[in-house]
Amino acid sequence: MKTIAVRHHLKERAKQKRRISFSIHPRKPMSQDWTEAQLEEQLKEYVERRALLKRLTDEHKMQGELIRLYYQAHNLQSCSLDNARVAVVSKTKIEYSDTYRRDKAKASEDFKKREQVEIENFHNPKYDGPLQCKSYDPNPYNHMEVSFAKGE
Repeated sequence: MKTIAVRHHLKERAKQKRRISFSIHPRKPMSQDWTEAQLEEQLKEYVERRALLKRLTDEHKMQGELIRLYYQAHNLQSCSLDNARVAVVSKTKIEYSDTYRRDKAKASEDFKKREQVEIENFHNPKYDGPLQCKSYDPNPYNHMEVSFAKGE
């Protein structure tokens, strides 16, 4: 096909209605409909993946440290692969004075007290001043956390 014919063909296809086929029925059972056996299976898989992620993260950090040491020993800044560039990043470490650290800790404590006061004022129906948080929405199902028994 010639270029003009191809462009015309593409324009005509774009004018046609596009149909996307999808199903309203889930492929897997919804989590609210799980049986206890399915829940147990999901929990096992979740815990196993968490352990695998931790192991992989530790290996990844160790490998990164070894690469950083190689870069340092050979005075390299970056290396490129086909689709990636691996560069060392510099960071300045600043150690502040004792006075600064004390002032920062005091300011942090003051802000925590202020936050607490605003939360208390929010829950007090008699308070009508400006020192109250605008919303307070605790979410008891925010995220998952896995803790292992001691000795494992």
